[in-house]
Amino acid sequence: MEHNPCLFLALTCILFMAQHCLAAPSADDLAKFGEMERSIRELASSILALSGATAGTRSDVPNRVWPEELQA
Repeated sequence: MEHNPCLFLALTCILFMAQHCLAAPSADDLAKFGEMERSIRELASSILALSGATAGTRSDVPNRVWPEELQA
């Protein structure tokens, strides 16, 4: 019995796709992850608001550039 290489390739692809689908997280897990991400963002925002800072900026830290980098 001669085996067709295309049949082997197709079965291998189906096997890998099935494994990928089984490894995917469930919709419930994704919803919980989204809720956790929102909670972390809200917590970080409230901590920044309490400290008087804004996200992404730090005006109290001087610009730390080496003089060699400025000569480029």
